Amino acid sequence: MYRFFRFRYALIRYMVFWMIFLSLIKFSTLYYYNHIQRSSSSSIMTKVVFPEDNNNDTVESQTFIDSSSSLSTKKLSINRTSILLLRKYAEMKNNEQYFYNEHLYKSDTRYVLLVQVHTRFSYLNMFINTLKHVVNINSTLIVFSHDYIDTKINNLVKNITFAPVIQIFYPFSQQLYPDEFPGLDPHDCPRDLPKHKALLTRCNNGNFPDKYGHYRESNIVQIKHHWWWKLNYVFNFLRVLRNRTDHLVLLLEEDFYLSPDALVFLQKMESEKSKLCPDCIFYTLGNLEKSGKQFDHLGGKVSIAYWHARYNLGMTISYNFWLLLSKYAEEFCTIDDYNWDWSLVYLAQQRFNYPKVLLSSATRLIHLGSCGTHHKKTCGDSTSDVEKKWNETSQLYTNNLKYLFPTSLQVHLRYEGKRPFKQVNGGWGDLRDRQLCLSFAYKDESIQKIRSLMTTMS
Repeated sequence: MYRFFRFRYALIRYMVFWMIFLSLIKFSTLYYYNHIQRSSSSSIMTKVVFPEDNNNDTVESQTFIDSSSSLSTKKLSINRTSILLLRKYAEMKNNEQYFYNEHLYKSDTRYVLLVQVHTRFSYLNMFINTLKHVVNINSTLIVFSHDYIDTKINNLVKNITFAPVIQIFYPFSQQLYPDEFPGLDPHDCPRDLPKHKALLTRCNNGNFPDKYGHYRESNIVQIKHHWWWKLNYVFNFLRVLRNRTDHLVLLLEEDFYLSPDALVFLQKMESEKSKLCPDCIFYTLGNLEKSGKQFDHLGGKVSIAYWHARYNLGMTISYNFWLLLSKYAEEFCTIDDYNWDWSLVYLAQQRFNYPKVLLSSATRLIHLGSCGTHHKKTCGDSTSDVEKKWNETSQLYTNNLKYLFPTSLQVHLRYEGKRPFKQVNGGWGDLRDRQLCLSFAYKDESIQKIRSLMTTMS
């Protein structure tokens, strides 16, 4: 009996010891989290702001290269604690859905400007300055979707006062997963490694090259992942739009320039759709044709075409089309094409029976960026170059102001030809990319479940 009580006493003492020890660990972790959240004295490469904090408290990270550099060509110094904090930050902000200028939002707000943002501060700054001059911008909701957490970028967005704004953060970016999938895992197969050598070296994705024999490039596939994720998030999880089916999402990027009448023109296309093109599903504000900048005789005209990738510049997605697209999420996520627009072209032709688009004959949107994904040559995206392009575009719309804000619309051209779908571009053969993409379509807000799925894919 004595031995029994002695053993029980030892067991209780052991349990109390571990409870105290774990409590100290938890307390230390919380203390460190709060300390690092408020610390701003260290010399660092990147700082991540907590946007709604008035005192500009920051989370510091030694993990990431300067945002102007290529993530795929630099060696990253990994600070695991910083990465975990940034992941937590993105998750927290996506759950919180902090609403800037909420007093400007109205329950009947129809247009949602969904802006995909990377790291180009100069372009984003110009883009926001452009939005100030867009008529009716104060009656829209602007959602900025980021794949990079950065103090300067967050401050730009948080200081917007002319429209209701929400920021969301793509939670599986290269920044948050710099050395593991969906970022660049050091054990992944190099892009051009032949499959037989990949199988011999037993690199992670040796069995899954694309149709051209190439392996995934994390910085390339992220764009399609981000595009698909943000749409699923806005249509399925954005609380302010819950139980709403009447909103129209306008897809934009950080290097776009909107004309002063862009939203008025979009509303005009909608109101006259029954007369101009009753069976059109998309509206597009941009126009890549050579005549797209000729406002003197095209300012009040629209064109009609079968939707194709060339009509993706400033395109809209309605709730009804989103429901249709969602039904084919599996095909969208398994098409061997790293481009979201060409994946959509495939579905448009194979599943949606060539939907039509109503587009502005004189472009209401201009793409200023010259250093995009497919750009191979030297390009000018310095601050001076950006300002030059921005000023030239501003002058274009100023010179043609009398042709903007048309009172009625007329059909300029009807493109009857159906552009055939060319072969896929590849780059999307990795099974992990396909599974991650499909996981975004699950109507479940638990990011932990998606992370668990990613663990099983690794």
